Amino acid sequence: MKGNLIHLGFAAVTIVLLLLFLLTPFPHNVLSWDIFGYYLYLPLVFIYRDLGLKDFHLIETIIDTYHNTSTFYQAMPALDGLWVMKYPMGMALLYLPFFLIGHIWALASGYPVDGFSYPYQASLLYGSFVYTLIGLWFYWKSMLKFFNPTTVLLLLILIVFGTNFLVHTTFHGQGLMSHNYLFSLFSIVLWLTIKWHESSKLKYAIGLGFAIGLAALSRPTEILIAIVPVLWNTGNSEAYRKKIRLISANWHGIMFSILIVVLLGSLQLIYYKVFTGSFFHNNYGNNPGEGMEFLNPYIIEVLFSFRKGWLIYTPLMAVSLVGFPAMFHKLRNQFWAVLIFFLFSFYVIASWSCWWYADCYSQRSLIPMYVFLSFPLGALIEMISEKGNRLARILFCTLLFSIFLLNLFQSWQFLHGIIHTSRMTKDFYKEVFLKTKLPAGAESLLLIDRNLPPEEILKSDRKFESRILHVNDFESDGLFADTNLIKESRGKVFEINKNNQFSPVFETTYKQLNLAEFGIIKVSVLVFPVVKMSENPFYFTATFMYNGKAYAYKGIQLTDNQLSLNTWNQLEFYYLTPEVRKDSDAFRTTFWLQGQHPVYIDDLKIEVFF
Repeated sequence: MKGNLIHLGFAAVTIVLLLLFLLTPFPHNVLSWDIFGYYLYLPLVFIYRDLGLKDFHLIETIIDTYHNTSTFYQAMPALDGLWVMKYPMGMALLYLPFFLIGHIWALASGYPVDGFSYPYQASLLYGSFVYTLIGLWFYWKSMLKFFNPTTVLLLLILIVFGTNFLVHTTFHGQGLMSHNYLFSLFSIVLWLTIKWHESSKLKYAIGLGFAIGLAALSRPTEILIAIVPVLWNTGNSEAYRKKIRLISANWHGIMFSILIVVLLGSLQLIYYKVFTGSFFHNNYGNNPGEGMEFLNPYIIEVLFSFRKGWLIYTPLMAVSLVGFPAMFHKLRNQFWAVLIFFLFSFYVIASWSCWWYADCYSQRSLIPMYVFLSFPLGALIEMISEKGNRLARILFCTLLFSIFLLNLFQSWQFLHGIIHTSRMTKDFYKEVFLKTKLPAGAESLLLIDRNLPPEEILKSDRKFESRILHVNDFESDGLFADTNLIKESRGKVFEINKNNQFSPVFETTYKQLNLAEFGIIKVSVLVFPVVKMSENPFYFTATFMYNGKAYAYKGIQLTDNQLSLNTWNQLEFYYLTPEVRKDSDAFRTTFWLQGQHPVYIDDLKIEVFF
């Protein structure tokens, strides 16, 4: 009877998910932004035969036609005019079966055979749901090995509908992001780990090699998933000795598994070697503003921030974390594998400097982890069910049901723009909590919209204070390179010429700016040109620096329309501070002459609005 219940329950969950998936309007373009970067390998190899993007006009044509991205950040310049993809190729390999279906469909139906027309998009979108179902199938089979069918059915419902899994697998093409695929790969790794420890068959070891290798090839830090099979069934000294004997007796299968992981990883290394000249390449090298901060992880922000706090927007996982002691008592042989993998993986996720992960609901990077966090959650459910008194069971069920409903409602809010994708604050969250409409004026409580020009932000209803950072009228010797101070009728001015192309650099750190969320830096200056700017390129520049490398760089070329010749022109420039990587990062601003004729500046003033 219980077996029938779990089968019917799994079928019901699948049908509900399928209906939600099919009833969601087809996205305007699923092959866009990050997904565009994951996917590009396939059309470049199979359709255009130009993996290195030697013909860059090809990308320009695709973007002009399909509007996949506003800027081509998905690749970086490499050797000899070639380009190298920012993202590893694992996702492209996972997309491949459905890309081929879309390609055959396009060939047979008269759609453009360009890798981006409707057949390709539809095949990949619906293919992502196939991966979702595969992942849930192996998840379900694995959980039944440890929990009774009622618990497994409850876990299935809670994970699918009680977390951000639902939003990021079902709506708006989010299922094509890596997290859906990694959930499936993690479920397969779990199932194969269980089967290998039951029978030690070579096929399970080979399967583990492919699943772990594909996960790491999709997101390199996911190599940590190898911790699970390594530490599985090591709950005490006797289990540990038994595990050592198992490994010794089946070393050949383990070597096959490791070899497959290495071979899959070598595909990426060979690609880098061909197009960059090195086997190892920093994918984010063109943006020093992002990177790993292992010594200063954002643990509190990832867990509790109202911007994207995991336990704020996915409170079910707080219940799961509380369940680790219950797991220790019930499933000790699996406890250390799950706990250590979670701790290492969470630490890596929390170490990424852009910890809010762009436009998403809750912490999408933790979705694959739900496969393993179901163990402490399931152990806690069964402990309270079996050992708790009636009041404890009622209170616990009420808690789970409340969390479940809250997640469904907040998911609805997210999908309808009430919970913002990236700009949430505590005050805004309180204002929209359990609301079906945005309250009047609530948007002013969000974080600043960094897509707006700083001049427009200053004109908004926000109240700003200002502070002067630096003033220089160039009248006093000794402040900067005195050889560039020129005397004229108005006093001393600064000459920028072909031998000294930069004005004096103003520099301060973000910490010294003493800003709460952001600042708008205003640079005022008098400029005296002697020839047209079209013949004498001249720029205002501002940037932040991390370890000597620039990010959030802004360069504005002055134009003939802005400047009158042989007279003093009053100019103002504005710069919105980025979300800095470290408080010690330096802000720099200067004027830069690329032409041959001198330009004169005077009365430089730098202030910050906050």
